[in-house]
Amino acid sequence: MIPGKPRCVESCSDYPPPGRFAVRDMRQTVAGGVIKAVAEKAAGAGKVTRSAQKLRR
Repeated sequence: MIPGKPRCVESCSDYPPPGRFAVRDMRQTVAGGVIKAVAEKAAGAGKVTRSAQKLRR
C-alpha cells in the first residue's frame, strides 16, 4: 500500500500503537492491518514545507 500523504509508522513488534492501521472510506472501515516491517528512507529525503522553511530562517 502506498499512502497519499507521508505517515509516521513503526513496526508492530517495535512499538505497537503506530504499528496498526485502519483504512476508512465514506465513514466505513474497509480494512485494518498490522505493519510487519518498515523500509526506512534516508534522512532529509522528504518534502520541506513552507512553515518549516520559515523556522530555519
